[in-house]
Amino acid sequence: MKKIVSLLLICVTLLTVLMFTGCGKVYTVEDIKKEGKLVVYTEAGFAPYEFIYDNKLVGVDVDVMTKVAEKLGVELDIHDVNFDTIVGAVQSGKAMVGAAGITITEDRKKSVDFSHPYTKTEQYVIVKADKDIPTVEDLKGKNIGVQQGTTSDILVDNLIKDGTLDGTTLTGYNTPALAAAALDKIDAVVTDKLTAQIIVKGSNDSLKTDKLLKADGNVAAEPEAYGYAVAKGSEELLAVINEVVDEMIASGEISALEEKYNDMAN
Repeated sequence: MKKIVSLLLICVTLLTVLMFTGCGKVYTVEDIKKEGKLVVYTEAGFAPYEFIYDNKLVGVDVDVMTKVAEKLGVELDIHDVNFDTIVGAVQSGKAMVGAAGITITEDRKKSVDFSHPYTKTEQYVIVKADKDIPTVEDLKGKNIGVQQGTTSDILVDNLIKDGTLDGTTLTGYNTPALAAAALDKIDAVVTDKLTAQIIVKGSNDSLKTDKLLKADGNVAAEPEAYGYAVAKGSEELLAVINEVVDEMIASGEISALEEKYNDMAN
């Protein structure tokens, strides 16, 4: 009986420790150099930040992470996964960095730490070219497509829950492009600005996009900032990433890369 009680106490203690410290691995610079690679998780359906071009994974985030790997003196080992698995993978230690146009939110900051913001975006809506650009109120009772796990997904879901979009159906897809491809079945797609604009430019004038606004003309959601996600407590790795991000922002390279890959994606 004493042994059972002791084991139970040990289990409770371990669970308590895990609750307060998290169960992910904190990668130091030394750890990464020993591994010889920087393991990055992304989702290759989010141009201009990550997408497939000539059978290669390219984009703003890929270039930034390449520079981070170079500064660490290791290879970049980047993996294309579903977006909604990235934060969990970073938290658990499967990935060292999440780089996928990830909006910095208070909820996500409970699970991971973020780099300095490297760009900003807004929520846009995509519809068929023969439709009017809808306000939030116009979407009530409609079927809206989003990329699963994104802030677009969260925004529409919250609007449904608070009654603003009462009767609206939310349909999740692995990428915004897949959601847009389903516009014969759904009424609208909500996604981030540059991605929406790229999808529309490649649609042969069959689609159009603009800011997602309320009927009073105000934006449906405040502008968002993207950051790179690392496991909580990864101060050394975060410092290297921040150094690269700050240098690339100051030199104008981030903006130049957004323009470059925006053109490539069209």
